[in-house]
Amino acid sequence: MKLPELLSPTHLALKLEYDGSAFFGSQRQLDVRTVQSELEQVLSDCLNEKISTKFSGRTDSGVHALGQVVSFCSDSVSRYDIGSVFGMIDSRLPDDINLVDVANVSDDFDPRRDAVSRTYRYRIVHGRGRSVLSRRTAHVLRKRLDVSSLIDALELLPLEEVDWAPFAAKMPDHYPTRRRLLSATAALVSDSELNLHFTASGFLYHQVRIMVGALLRVAMNKISISEFEDLQYGEIGSAGPVAPAEGLTLCNVSYPSGLVNWVRSGEEEQFVPLERPLLELAV
Repeated sequence: MKLPELLSPTHLALKLEYDGSAFFGSQRQLDVRTVQSELEQVLSDCLNEKISTKFSGRTDSGVHALGQVVSFCSDSVSRYDIGSVFGMIDSRLPDDINLVDVANVSDDFDPRRDAVSRTYRYRIVHGRGRSVLSRRTAHVLRKRLDVSSLIDALELLPLEEVDWAPFAAKMPDHYPTRRRLLSATAALVSDSELNLHFTASGFLYHQVRIMVGALLRVAMNKISISEFEDLQYGEIGSAGPVAPAEGLTLCNVSYPSGLVNWVRSGEEEQFVPLERPLLELAV
């Protein structure tokens, strides 16, 4: 486990919340609006120098975040106290990006490589007509799902390091596809809303959305539980389809104790793996 080094006054980590609906993903691209391009423009304007950022992970077009972690270095940021830095950045961000927290980190901190787990939520609204308020933040289905069968299938996902290639999009040859799923849980928000949470040491491209797509096939009685169980033995990407982006949110990125000490929360990010899937009833 990586141990925390001396904190640097010129290296900061930011925790971001954003609505991904109007972005072409998180990572910088030419001639389109992305979270990274918007953030770097704000940081460069605030600090009067060219700023380049590193993200804890990529989110696709339409995918949201509650706890995306970003780091950047700046020679001039050390002239300000960290509370002032928070205010300067937050006041200039667009309406669909919110600065949640800030922390000084060591010079060698890397938000992607140093992360020990990531948690995603997939929100499903089902068994009702069009939902104006949910259409950008949930996968809305008119048909009522067989939630009990979905939970049965969810509990079959292996909580160990296995080859997740069938639940991933196409990747380069010889790309490592083994990942450790730490928890897979379902929260019944109401009789028409279901949240699925997945935590892992890391995810393959489209892995969460393909897992959800396969679970929805069970919930729609398109495949049986035994057929779902057999999906893990297929070819790359064969377990699909890919569930729509709007239902997915990156909720949290965790780091070893002491590595990131957030200022506003007053707490370190803690990594506590769950041993078994859990069916929760939200109140």
